[in-house]
Amino acid sequence: MPTIAIIGAGLMGRLVALSLNRQGYQVTLFDKDKKNAQQSAAYAAAGLLTPLGEAMHSPANIVEMGFAALPLWPKLLSTLSGYNFFQQTGSLVVSHEQDIADYQRLTRFLANNYPNHTQQKLNRTELSALEPELARKFSQALYLPEEGQIGNRKLLLALCQQLIDEGVKWHSESEVIAMKTDSFSAGCHIRFQTCGNSSQCQLFDLAIDCRGVGAKKSTKRNNQLSAELKDLRAVRGEIFQLFSTEVNLSRPIRLMHPRYQIYIAPKGKGHFVVGATEIESDDTAPMTVRSAMELLSAAYSVHPGFAEANIRQHISQLRPAFSDNQPKIMSHNALIQVNGLYRHGFLIAPVVLAQVLEHVDNIMLKQKKSVDNYQYAHWLPVSQSMSNVSC
Repeated sequence: MPTIAIIGAGLMGRLVALSLNRQGYQVTLFDKDKKNAQQSAAYAAAGLLTPLGEAMHSPANIVEMGFAALPLWPKLLSTLSGYNFFQQTGSLVVSHEQDIADYQRLTRFLANNYPNHTQQKLNRTELSALEPELARKFSQALYLPEEGQIGNRKLLLALCQQLIDEGVKWHSESEVIAMKTDSFSAGCHIRFQTCGNSSQCQLFDLAIDCRGVGAKKSTKRNNQLSAELKDLRAVRGEIFQLFSTEVNLSRPIRLMHPRYQIYIAPKGKGHFVVGATEIESDDTAPMTVRSAMELLSAAYSVHPGFAEANIRQHISQLRPAFSDNQPKIMSHNALIQVNGLYRHGFLIAPVVLAQVLEHVDNIMLKQKKSVDNYQYAHWLPVSQSMSNVSC
């Protein structure tokens, strides 16, 4: 049975590990975090599936991958015994008067570039029929009925339990400190360090690196080099978890904002995610006062009921992004690197997963298929290099 190491147990690492295990590969998962994934970028997210909401600030292929991923999510989620939150009742975009020019620019952009996807301009009466409490504050909104959301933290926990139930070997709190692959046939040597500081080395037929920002750059440890992606950068994102019995919203709301793409995502039973800042920084310190004021004032400006909301959590985390903000799948001998999902992880994850799985089967089963002929190659090409990799 071929052996595959998955390094990094965030959203992509968990999805890839579970899928490959089900395909009959012998999978071992490594992660420096605990199994609750609280240090992953996926934990500090809202799980929005809103391709048109991202369109003004994202390349066209990201938007198309987002639409392609929407029907794939229910199929993935149906295989998890402990997960039941998938919503596709659309999203709304609203704007205050001072940002109305940006709102109008967005509506024109979407109408001109994505005419095949439904977009409805609502007046106050029509808005009231969808979200009565929003109509008290806004006289118009843009309704995007194809969009939706999932519960990011519930999904991470459900994937964790499914991996355990299906017997995937998982080295949590174990950091991979070195990888070496000289050729595909020679496999990939993984050196990892456990929480007890003991170092071990293991050979796998294939390794898949899904560490996100953890693969940003090389750092020497005991004369070893950890894996590196030199063009990778960290983008700091901050969110709030709020609880309020005075706010009743049923779908994600986007607010036009001069600095950030502000959203309010209702998660049921009075729980809301408010985010997110987008700061070019690798600082992992707690949320700043400026970010807190901007996010909370934005939420209050959408619904005054947030004034009495309980702040259940504020969290900062780093998103991995390349200089072009494009996700990348890179294959080097017996090492595949998947990274750069930026702020689009949940939006495009099923498409990225499909590309990874197709490539794994291609090289492990010696199918000799051109990577240009993969299902999603036109949006997410797989780059290949046969040079020695010692990371």
